[in-house]
Amino acid sequence: MESLKTPKLEIEVIERADYKWMLCVPASSVRIGETEREHVKKKVCIDYLRHIPLFIGKSRWECNKWLDANKKIVLKLGTLYEVA
Repeated sequence: MESLKTPKLEIEVIERADYKWMLCVPASSVRIGETEREHVKKKVCIDYLRHIPLFIGKSRWECNKWLDANKKIVLKLGTLYEVA
């Protein structure tokens, strides 16, 4: 069941021009180091999701296998940083 605050992650597996496959996932700008956590705490900046390539494999199957093995990490990357 989805929470009202956390939308479902839009994970894509895309074929590149060089016939390799790329796993693109939405990642929090704070968690990838693009926005400073302290600025979000002080409400100077906001955290946002950005699609980034996280894994490149030889096949779609290999990307899905990697995603299954690392689902916990991908979910954490896709969770926005919030101040309580």
